[in-house]
Amino acid sequence: MKKSEWNDHEIEEMIKQLPKLKDDRPPSYIYSKVKNNKKSRSSFKRYIPALVTIAALFIVVLLSPALISQMSQSTEESAMEGNRSAGSSGEDKKTEKDTSANDSSTEITKAPKEESQLKMAEENDKSDMDFSALEDSPHERLSIYKDDVAVKEYYTYGLVSDDAVPVPVSVIVSSDNSMNWVEQYEKISKQLPETEWGFKDYFPIMADLSLSDDNEEVLLTLEENHPYSGSNANEYNFYQSLLYSFEDRKIKEIKLKNKDGSSPEFSHLGAISSIPLNQTLHRAFYLYSPNSRDRYLVPDSVSRENIKGSIEAMKESQSDLYKSVIPEDLSMSVNEDEDVVNITFSEKVDLDSMDFQSAQEMIEGILLTAKSSGYEQVQFQNVEPEQWNGFTFTKPVETPLSPNKKDIN
Repeated sequence: MKKSEWNDHEIEEMIKQLPKLKDDRPPSYIYSKVKNNKKSRSSFKRYIPALVTIAALFIVVLLSPALISQMSQSTEESAMEGNRSAGSSGEDKKTEKDTSANDSSTEITKAPKEESQLKMAEENDKSDMDFSALEDSPHERLSIYKDDVAVKEYYTYGLVSDDAVPVPVSVIVSSDNSMNWVEQYEKISKQLPETEWGFKDYFPIMADLSLSDDNEEVLLTLEENHPYSGSNANEYNFYQSLLYSFEDRKIKEIKLKNKDGSSPEFSHLGAISSIPLNQTLHRAFYLYSPNSRDRYLVPDSVSRENIKGSIEAMKESQSDLYKSVIPEDLSMSVNEDEDVVNITFSEKVDLDSMDFQSAQEMIEGILLTAKSSGYEQVQFQNVEPEQWNGFTFTKPVETPLSPNKKDIN
């Protein structure tokens, strides 16, 4: 063979230029494929007992003549054995001894086989237990839902990016009965890894926070020389950050004041004495990345006339910073009932054929947009599979409590 003209260094350089392999599939997607394969194997297992029975009957039919012949021969030999003389008793004892030895050998041979069968059964049981554990594992949804906080609490914070974009981000924590929820909100705000999530170091807010005696208002007393005035961006971020933080806490308003009791003055917004909450804003949600790595679902600042206007707005973002979560070639119709909004896709949507994260962002973006219009349930039509990532599309799907779930543990 011709000697290679490449040296080791050149080969190493060529290998380094090869594309790196990366599997971006999330655990939930991989699990669904494994689960489907298991179902196929399980369906085949149902036929195994029937196949074994048929095979056994077939063997019995084939062996019946030989068994009858062997039984006849054994009967003749037994008769001849009874006519033998007593002198052959010694040989009988030897034969009996050999037979006993053979039986022992057979038992020794059977034992490992039985152990192997038991081991296989245990492994099958263990496999079933593993899949059962996977089926009970939590779903990787982007937002916080009621079943996420059955025994815990959640808090939402309006974090601010370097693009001056406020983003609602939510965390789940254990309840602390030693303090009220506003005190716990302040405590957690000091632990947020904001820069790790792609945001500026914005929290805690430079103000004293407390809850009114009737638990219907958050009282915010700003510190002197606070950094929340001086530009449109600063004042907008401050206002929206407070709005995102408290709009889902079932309180009426945030009351703002200075330490002397006067209303704070802002250079562009003017004097602000309160921020009303629990309003139906009909906001559309989009995809936003503050660092080209982390992805968040964020509402725009436009309050539209109704849910139809919000869903229509989702198809095309009005900002270069936001991206639509609705595929360009997909259209849908919106029909409002009293308690449920019906979303019907114009063509069958197969979520399993989509990129998993993009499918998540589309479904949860629609749910969050519906929630912004005051709806607690959405009925999807023309979507499959019927069950996907914790959602059951054959019945109305509950809207989230709060967007962009994060873990601070």
